[in-house]
Amino acid sequence: MGSAVEVLILGPTLLRADGIQYGVARPLERALLVRLALAGGHGVPDGVLAADVWGDGQVEKPRDRLRVLVHRLRRTLGDQAGLVHRTENGYALTTSGPADLAKVEQLLPVVEAARRDQDYSKVSTVAADALAQWRGPALADLRDTPFGAAEADRLDRLFVDLQTDRIQAGLAAGTVVVAEADELARQNPLNERLLGLAVIALYRAGRQAEALARIATLRTTLAEQLGIDPSRETIDLERKLLRQDPALLPAAVLKPSRAPTAATSMVGRDGDLAALLDRLAGPAVITVTGGPGVGKTRLAKEVSATVNRSGRAVYWLDLTTITTPEAVLPGLASVTAVESVPDGLLSRCVERLAGSLLVLDNAEHLVEPVGALLSGLADQVSILVTSQQPIRVVGEQVHPIGPLDREAAARLFRERSRVAADGRTDLIDEICTAVDRLPLAIELAAGLTRTLSIEQLAVRIEDRLRLLVGGMRSAGRRHTSLRTAIDWSCSLLDPIGREVLYRVAVFVGGCTLEAAEQVVCGEDLEPADLKAILADLTERSLITVESGGRFVLLQSIRDYALEQLRASGNESAVRGRHATWCAALAARTFRDGGPDDEKVVDELNSEAGNLRAAVEWALRTPGEAGRVLEIAAPTGWYWMGHGLIAESRDWLRQALDAEDGAPTETRAAALRAAASLTRNNGDPAGARLLGDEALRLYRHLDDPLGLISALIGLCFTNVILGDLNIAAEQGQEAITLAEPTGNTRLIATALNVTGLVLQRLGRTVEAEQAYIEACALWRSADDRRGLAGTPSNLGQLYMRTGDLAGSRERSLQALRIYRELDLLDTVVDCFDNIAASELALGHYRQALRLVTVAETQRIRAGTPLLVADEIEGRDTVERAARTALGSAADAVVAAAQDEPITGVVDELLD
Repeated sequence: MGSAVEVLILGPTLLRADGIQYGVARPLERALLVRLALAGGHGVPDGVLAADVWGDGQVEKPRDRLRVLVHRLRRTLGDQAGLVHRTENGYALTTSGPADLAKVEQLLPVVEAARRDQDYSKVSTVAADALAQWRGPALADLRDTPFGAAEADRLDRLFVDLQTDRIQAGLAAGTVVVAEADELARQNPLNERLLGLAVIALYRAGRQAEALARIATLRTTLAEQLGIDPSRETIDLERKLLRQDPALLPAAVLKPSRAPTAATSMVGRDGDLAALLDRLAGPAVITVTGGPGVGKTRLAKEVSATVNRSGRAVYWLDLTTITTPEAVLPGLASVTAVESVPDGLLSRCVERLAGSLLVLDNAEHLVEPVGALLSGLADQVSILVTSQQPIRVVGEQVHPIGPLDREAAARLFRERSRVAADGRTDLIDEICTAVDRLPLAIELAAGLTRTLSIEQLAVRIEDRLRLLVGGMRSAGRRHTSLRTAIDWSCSLLDPIGREVLYRVAVFVGGCTLEAAEQVVCGEDLEPADLKAILADLTERSLITVESGGRFVLLQSIRDYALEQLRASGNESAVRGRHATWCAALAARTFRDGGPDDEKVVDELNSEAGNLRAAVEWALRTPGEAGRVLEIAAPTGWYWMGHGLIAESRDWLRQALDAEDGAPTETRAAALRAAASLTRNNGDPAGARLLGDEALRLYRHLDDPLGLISALIGLCFTNVILGDLNIAAEQGQEAITLAEPTGNTRLIATALNVTGLVLQRLGRTVEAEQAYIEACALWRSADDRRGLAGTPSNLGQLYMRTGDLAGSRERSLQALRIYRELDLLDTVVDCFDNIAASELALGHYRQALRLVTVAETQRIRAGTPLLVADEIEGRDTVERAARTALGSAADAVVAAAQDEPITGVVDELLD
């Protein structure tokens, strides 16, 4: 094998060298070879490669197995063994892709250009050349491999697309193609585009009854197999057949249209279509803007078709075929069939365009020359531009479009996948949401249902950039995969713009400008320059700005940007700055009032994804355990209030174990936070060990405020463990140390926890006094969280002493504040108190309902009841209510277990 080896996949797998073709005998070697060839010279990560060759989770030690398989493939390749090599991203094959497929892909834009130019003879000839590359079904000997089925399906559809182009070209040229069209339509019974061509061919051959019968058969098939109706285009075609519309005949087009035809129906853009048609009724410049894959070109096609059906001519200039500014005006002259001579070219184009619609598609890489062209055409021509950014010319009207709404996204997925109307609504919504409800991504995902079930697709959809390939070739090369659409957008950015986009991707859920300045900027970028770059990325529809000025990436763009950031080698530095920013945020929010400040809670709600991402990065990065402590310890209260107790506890424990154990304030705070989380997760004994260590460390550090907080936490832990005398000593020491500090919140907290001890010791009058003093301090500090927690304890005290009306009043007071603070995970103790009053009033169903909702919430949040008398009180209410209700109790419990806690809170308070 002296010359380079080529891989052929459009048929059984073959290698070709020196004009000789031969097969690869061993199936696994064949699969590895083709999978690497399809990567086009890029490295394939080991995990992905193993899953594609053997299947998800089907092989232990995938790297070792791959090493063996690569060795065998290299032996098969002989003196070309070096074609298979290792990159930093995984194994790669030195090739631009399978040779036969590459030939086809070279011909595709030629076919597309010929279609636009209505050169039907060329369409037929070039499509036939492309079809000649097939030697049989593509990947014929690899269709049972994990990657082969989906890839083969894509190539089969490409084969059918090319055949369809030949048929469509024949129909446009007036050629009789009845037999070929009918046979291909029968082989693809659910392909409505093909059926439409076959029906038109039958009609032109004088076989109207057969044409109508074919549509009737399709309607029955769709209803029986999928529970859906034919598309709008098919229904329109049927109506034209019934009235023998002249438009069905080759010479029926009254006005020219050079716009590409859409092969499928448009979904979810009716409002946009109506608005654009209204504005384009006369001279106007409308620019449809939006990010990659959002459907700008598809909307423009629908506008063009509707305008043309109304009797106006349409001229379409695809700017992706133009690479230099100087070629824009000659390109316009070409599509308008105006002789391209230097003098008066623009004015002759204006004359030709009079009364027509001009569409300039994909203008984002030629903003300046397109702007100059529009300035010469404005006020004279109806012009529709599609671009990822505005052109910024006088008179331009910008019409932005975004992702589809939830209902339209699901409808598009169903239409393209042919999933039954009642099939897995939840999973369809999950899939559409995972791909940002972008029309291109939804259509690509729907295409995968030919080889994957909805359930399988939902599991795999997070790998969206690798999965979402195989789009309709007629839509253009940039729309054949989600990655190529985003590639194009990013290729238009300058290097610093790309780098900023990639760095912003480390944020989860977006970021503020201030956060971006600290994380995105480095030695190569000054904060003063960042705002303009972010504004440019926003204008290009790669970043969106939400209310409050928060910069957000769609998940698909974020995935792509993170890939590029990793490949650049800058990820570690950017993530380090991100973790530093998160640590500063955690410290500041705790210092600013923590759980006692609504603005702090709102800010952490916005940044929770960033905090988690930083913690997870630090946990898996050697030497970064200290960052975990800096982030998770000050925010432990936040995770506790949002149902993430076990997870945040584990963060701290892992980091504490990994750290060097130096006696620092950060470690002491982390021990105290870990103790609190461990206690509330149902392990008071483990919490006491952590709390004791925190207490010793605070005494060693001579940190009075930390010492008081540690004593308060240990006091509560010992109440749970029943060591009330120790708890009383710790509570009193906390009060004694807190009072000289003048720290109102610390004093109130110490009084509150001491009240718990006194209540358990039976000293109810003293307990009530401690709670009342704590409430007064919370009120003076305007601490609303404290004003909820202590009344909740008072409600419990009054319930124990038989004052059920007082218990209910205090519990509802606490409940109202918890709702206002959006801390609904902490309301369940109030439910138990209110349930006791409902029981006393004989409202057994309500009593059982409330204790069930409370217990269900505790189970979900991992926060069981821990104090013995609280458990006993809850159980007493449940037993009494069940006894009173008898056999009806189980139904009450079953219904309550499914109730959202927010609804119950609203019902109690409103």
